[in-house]
Amino acid sequence: MIRFIGLIAVLIIIAGCSDDNGSASSQAASANQVVLPEDASERVSLTGEMSFWMYEGAAGCYGTLVSQGEEVQVWVDADSCGDREYEENQSATLELTFDPQNQYGPGKTYTITSFE
Repeated sequence: MIRFIGLIAVLIIIAGCSDDNGSASSQAASANQVVLPEDASERVSLTGEMSFWMYEGAAGCYGTLVSQGEEVQVWVDADSCGDREYEENQSATLELTFDPQNQYGPGKTYTITSFE
């Protein structure tokens, strides 16, 4: 009986320790998340790798920037895009905003305001 009570006490202590570690790692993970703009008045500079980039003529250029493991869909109008090209996984730094008028598919698409 004493062994059984001792075993339960050890399990409670272990469970208590593992809860502390879990919250610490979730706080560290949230600190590493990408911060993105929420409206057209905000600007965010984001660095990552361009995993996809495509020129669509008059429709502009579309791409996917991977930053801190998160995929961010980006768009820029044809005039601003010009002849800009990105190789797959090429490093890129973009200044982004969020314009609710430029949403054409599932998820959020962020508008490129400048290429750095």
